Amino acid sequence: MTPKHFASLAAAAALSLIVAIAVHAARQPSAPGASGTTPLFPSLAAGKVARVSVTQGGTTLTLEKSGDEKSGERWVMKSQDGYPASTDKVRALIAALSNARLLEAKTALPARYSALAVDDPAGKLSSARLVRLEDATGAPLAEVIAGKSKAASHAAGSGSGAGSETYVRRPGEDQSWLASSDIAGDANLKSWAEPRIFETKTETIGSLTVELPGQPAYVIKRSEDGAHTLADIPAGKRIKYVNMIDNIIEAASFLDLEKVRKAPATPGGTDAGTVSFTTDAGLKITLKVRSDKDNTWVTIDAKGDGEAKQAAADIAARAAGWEFVILPSKSDTMLKARDDLLEDQAS
Repeated sequence: MTPKHFASLAAAAALSLIVAIAVHAARQPSAPGASGTTPLFPSLAAGKVARVSVTQGGTTLTLEKSGDEKSGERWVMKSQDGYPASTDKVRALIAALSNARLLEAKTALPARYSALAVDDPAGKLSSARLVRLEDATGAPLAEVIAGKSKAASHAAGSGSGAGSETYVRRPGEDQSWLASSDIAGDANLKSWAEPRIFETKTETIGSLTVELPGQPAYVIKRSEDGAHTLADIPAGKRIKYVNMIDNIIEAASFLDLEKVRKAPATPGGTDAGTVSFTTDAGLKITLKVRSDKDNTWVTIDAKGDGEAKQAAADIAARAAGWEFVILPSKSDTMLKARDDLLEDQAS
C-alpha cells in the first residue's frame, strides 16, 4: 500500500467517524448545560396549571384547581367526586417540576428503566408515575415519567440544593435523567389529602355507645381509675376478654382515609350499626356504618361547644357530606354485639 493510498483510507475513515458522531448526537435529546443548568421544562408556566393527573400502575388520579381570586385557590380530587386535596401538596409538586434541572444522563436502555422506576406507568406492577400538567382548556403544559428519588448528592450550585433528587424520563424519549427536584406524590389519594380524618386520644373518651340493628344499645364508660368498662353488666356475667372493651374504644377513636365518595341523599345497602362517643372536652362524634356491595362505608358527624367547637369544625371540614370506606376488621371491632363481650362467671 502506497503512502498516498493509506492517507486516502485514513481520511475516509475519519470522515465516516465524524458522520457517525453527528448522526448519534442528532438522535439524542439535548444534554444539560454545565452543572445541571438545563431546566426539565424550560417554558413551564406554573400559574397556568389548572389540572394535574398522576398515573401509576394503570390507575389515574386527577386533581383540579377550584375557586377564584376572591375565594382563594383550592384543589380538589376530581377522580374522587371532588374531595378536597391539600393545596400545599399540589403547589409543591408544580414548584418541583418548574424548578427541576437535568443533572446527569442515566440509562437509555428500556430493559433498565424499571431499576430507576421510569418504565411504563400503565403497567399494573409499575411504580413509575406519569405526571401531567394541563391548563384550563386541557392543553398539556408538562409531562414526565417520575421514578425513584435519592438523597441529593450534587453541589448546591448544580441546581439540586438540599433534599432529594428524582430519576425522570420524558414520554417518547429513550434517555432518562437524574433531575434536581423531589417530585413527590403518586396515584394514591392519601398522597394528596389529609390521611387521617380525625383522631381522639382514647383516655379522653368519657363514654361510648354502640347501637346495632335489632338489638338494645349498650354503653361503655370510663371509670375513676381511667379504665373503660361495660356499663350495667348483668348479674352472673363478666367481660369475656379484658382487652375487648379497649379494642372498641381504640377502633372508634380515629379514622384513616382509604376510599371516599359523596354521601348519597338516600343511602343504600344495609345498616350495620352506629357508634357515638363523647370526650372530656365536649366533642361528640357519631359514626354511622353501612354495608354497600363489596365495601363498608361510614359517615362522620362531629359536634362540639366551647373548646371542642373548633375541633368539631375541623373534622366537619374534612368529613361533612362524605362517606369513607373502613376496613372490615375495624367495623367488626367497633360493632361487636353485647352478648359477644360477655360470658358466665365461674361458679
